[in-house]
Amino acid sequence: MYEYSRFGAITMPRKTQQIQAAARRSPRQARSLHKVGLMLEAAMQLLDEGDLASLTTNAVAARAGVSIGTLYQYFDGKTALLDALVARELGAMSEKVIAAVQGAPPAAPGERIRQIVRAVTGAYGGRGRVHRSLIEHALSQGPGRRLSPLYARLIVLFTSDGLPGPGRAARRLTPAQAFVLTHAMAGVLRALAASDRPPPRAEVEDALVRLVGAYIAAAQRGPATAAAPLPAKSARASGA
Repeated sequence: MYEYSRFGAITMPRKTQQIQAAARRSPRQARSLHKVGLMLEAAMQLLDEGDLASLTTNAVAARAGVSIGTLYQYFDGKTALLDALVARELGAMSEKVIAAVQGAPPAAPGERIRQIVRAVTGAYGGRGRVHRSLIEHALSQGPGRRLSPLYARLIVLFTSDGLPGPGRAARRLTPAQAFVLTHAMAGVLRALAASDRPPPRAEVEDALVRLVGAYIAAAQRGPATAAAPLPAKSARASGA
């Protein structure tokens, strides 16, 4: 039996809604993961063609080639679908950023910063329109909430492993210095991804390399108590 709201509209009984929520699946088997992947890719394609407002679960299901009932087995609505898409793409992007920071010393000075920029701009398959839409969605859930774990990991790395300045040995940053550097870089990269008319990526990379290099150099010139030098072995192992 269906229930009627006080406005006369037919609504699904609360018990039925609870049963459906309990039955909603988490994809574990290969077939289920494939279906979820199809739906997430369909959502990305539709966002690349339109915007958040025009995205509907019916359109996603049709593009993915699944029934609307199948979509609701995995997602309880549009917001849940977008949340899953953001989580998947930001997770992959975060791992690439951390890999760039922790990787072997690059051959060219500043290449580590360039790798970070490319990890961010390459998110969502390099589809800038999708990236902008999902930044809008993520910010609607609370500024910085989705990226807080990444920021925290970067701050730990900058304070424990340090960063090299141009032509200088690696040096650990203080928590305050690491906080400022992490959020300064994040602000630039978020603005780059959110802009519908961004400056050339190569120019942004060059500017960010100079910005970070100057900041690290200034930190290294500060008082000895401002940042603890790395042991000689760790300093030699680091690269710009």
